[in-house]
Amino acid sequence: MDELVIMHDKQVVTTSLKVAEIFEKEHKNVMQSIKNLTAENSAVKKMFVEDSYLNSRNQQQPMYYMNRDGFTLLAMGFTGSKAMEFKLKYIDAFNRMEERIKQQPAQYKLPQTYSEALIELAKEVKKNEALQSKADKYDRYLSNKGLITITEIAKEYGMSGAKLNQFLHEKGVIYKRGSKWFIYQKYANERYVGYEIHLPEGRRSLKWTPEGEMFIRELLENNNIKPVLEQPQQLTVQEPVKYSGKYYTASTIAFNLGLSEEWIMKIGEIANGLHIKPRFSNENIYCRKTLNDNGFPRWEYTQYGAALIENEINKFRLVKQI
Repeated sequence: MDELVIMHDKQVVTTSLKVAEIFEKEHKNVMQSIKNLTAENSAVKKMFVEDSYLNSRNQQQPMYYMNRDGFTLLAMGFTGSKAMEFKLKYIDAFNRMEERIKQQPAQYKLPQTYSEALIELAKEVKKNEALQSKADKYDRYLSNKGLITITEIAKEYGMSGAKLNQFLHEKGVIYKRGSKWFIYQKYANERYVGYEIHLPEGRRSLKWTPEGEMFIRELLENNNIKPVLEQPQQLTVQEPVKYSGKYYTASTIAFNLGLSEEWIMKIGEIANGLHIKPRFSNENIYCRKTLNDNGFPRWEYTQYGAALIENEINKFRLVKQI
């Protein structure tokens, strides 16, 4: 009876697997009951989130997370004295877990890891500045614990997220079930992806880790697909662009990533290697040339340019294990 309820995505939930186990029911029957409930009323869908788990044969199988309301609706159909006993224990478990959360003092915790530092930085950016929405590339890097959407990777190659997903599907990396993408089992243990689940909305999305992004880039490179910046026509003509977001100096990027001062010069070298500095103007979507307080020229990077530089630094860190 341990762990009847768990914390998942900052909410107290239980799973269809646990319900089937405790109430001694077939999991497929519990799944069908949930599907019947969600089909009857759209409001009920918010109480359940579909996910998957690995069975004893290491195969992905569907399951559901559910909050207290979802469990209550589901358990209404379970009858008998033993079922009543289990219902009461579940309700008590929900109550105790929620009470424990309420009693935990709100306190500020200093970031202990690189990812936590990026998350805290994202919170400050959101508080103090009216930046663009989460669709902005660098903001997404900061706010999603190192995960990135397929759309953001695809942009650098001049394609849509749907087209890149199709490419990965054709290469046997991901497959589609309903409207959702999943990674094939042979890649499941490579730490390439993360699944974001949002309760109570019920949204679920596959996103890519830095390792996963590197894997995709290598796969594209092996198929002679290069980033737009490395395609020859992009190195000769650069159209003027409008950008209204925040700019980052090399020193700011180094500080945000917890790097030493020697990286300030290296960041400039990385930018040169990426060919993101404009050749025929002082500004493009990736960076701009300005003057510092002493009147000397310096480069400042947009959210897009900063994200490209961060990606190169992440590659170096993965190789060097730092």
